[in-house]
Amino acid sequence: MARLILVFNKKVIKDYSFVKENMTIGRDEGNDIVIDNMAVSGFHARIDKTGDNYILTDLQSTNGTFVNDKKIISHKLQHKDKLTIGKHIVFFAMSQKEQARLKEAELDRTMILDTAKQKELLAKEAEEKGIDVAGKKGRIGVMSFIEGSDQGEIQLRKKLTKIGKAETSEIRLSGFRMPHTAATISRRPNGYAITSTGGTKVKVNNQALKEGHFLKDFDTIEIGSYKFQFYTQESEDEK
Repeated sequence: MARLILVFNKKVIKDYSFVKENMTIGRDEGNDIVIDNMAVSGFHARIDKTGDNYILTDLQSTNGTFVNDKKIISHKLQHKDKLTIGKHIVFFAMSQKEQARLKEAELDRTMILDTAKQKELLAKEAEEKGIDVAGKKGRIGVMSFIEGSDQGEIQLRKKLTKIGKAETSEIRLSGFRMPHTAATISRRPNGYAITSTGGTKVKVNNQALKEGHFLKDFDTIEIGSYKFQFYTQESEDEK
């Protein structure tokens, strides 16, 4: 399991094992990692375990959360990442088994990225020929609920849309086994790509999603008991 090592003035204060699905950090006594310092907000940040990944989220803290000296809103943690919270440092360390699994996943991801590059070239060629492609200028992606919710349609205007039960998710889902972040959809110049972050099965057109997939109009996405349809429409803001 992963570990969080709290350091102040170059001295280790405490070593925490990541034994839960999520851990919070802040000044309030209700946190899993309590930092008694006025520079730290009551509930400053949270780390969610999704499959083999650990997602750090800043909880709208006053002074911000930093990873390797860069301010973040949400960040997928890597082995040996340095978190700065107020005047304290938290070092993130993964077990050897977790590091090995992530290395294997990275090799699989490289293969998928090679395929994605081919799709990008095809999309660029299609755009040059005047063929409509998802994500081209003047069009916006839409996720339309088919089953599981009456939320209707959600436009994908952000560069990254998070799907899950976390309060910070743009598409909120519920359920006992639903992870805080089940999947993300990234908006790219050549279209929209959906990526599973682990924790629950994600299907696209009845096929289990292993890593990444470029969405096409009328693709069907299933996450737990929820079913969506993806399509693009002309954007009012981009006409």
